[in-house]
Amino acid sequence: MDRFEQLSAFVEVARWQSFAQAARHLDRHVSAVSRAVAALESRLGVRLLQRTTRRVALSEAGRDYFKRCEALLAEFDGADAEVRELGASLHGNLRVSAATGSGQVYLAPIVAQFLAAHPLLTLDLQLSNRFVDLVEEGYDLALRVGALADSRLVAQRLAPSRRLLVAGEAYLDRRAAPCAPQQLREHACLVLDIGAHPQRWELERARTRAAIDVAGPLRSNNSFVLVSACKSGLGISLLPEFVVAGELRRGELRRVLPGWASPEQAMYALYPSARFVPAKVRAFVDFVAARLRAVEP
Repeated sequence: MDRFEQLSAFVEVARWQSFAQAARHLDRHVSAVSRAVAALESRLGVRLLQRTTRRVALSEAGRDYFKRCEALLAEFDGADAEVRELGASLHGNLRVSAATGSGQVYLAPIVAQFLAAHPLLTLDLQLSNRFVDLVEEGYDLALRVGALADSRLVAQRLAPSRRLLVAGEAYLDRRAAPCAPQQLREHACLVLDIGAHPQRWELERARTRAAIDVAGPLRSNNSFVLVSACKSGLGISLLPEFVVAGELRRGELRRVLPGWASPEQAMYALYPSARFVPAKVRAFVDFVAARLRAVEP
């Protein structure tokens, strides 16, 4: 029988001086409470309770043991309450991993707002295109775009995501824009070095799909390096829409093959378990989701 169950049964019987009252308080059958106390006495080799047909009283050994056990169970209750409070309140440290591009575009502008709304919370935000192991590396949460491989994680979809073909005016003035995906092989293509086959650009238009292996003078795992290179006229790149939306609105970049884009993926919030999700994690995910809904690409 579980030692904690034995101690709990003994303390309740001692408090109420009644097996029946203790059983009602513990929501257990009287016989189960009696067996728990008997098992505890047997394990200790000492009688803790004096039983008569009318009453239950502590023995001399039982009085001392009761004080110790009552204090010990109070410590357990305090620890449980502290952990519950930590899980339900917004304080402590929140450790978040995000891809560089989405982190800079979406998270960097709202970090101050989130922390201002939750002044007892600290945020450890790490931006990297490396897929971290949340469990092994101690992250509370990750924001990722694209395919999800880790089945241990809970994924919450936050927003759609796709990549667009873009180039600067200087390049398009110098080279005629491609009219079909296959013509990208003839162009200087700037490759975002993320994923298993970054040089293979997969595109779709309506129900038509194309996959083209491209090459060019620049390859980088940082979207903003490629944005700058495109604006300088170095070539064509396939970049996340959320990264290039501002440049497209301002006319600093132009769509290439505007009917084509990568197959739509999504941005996800990932965390280790659906059970007992800390309030700080829920708050951050809800905060980011609300901001993403408000953003117009």
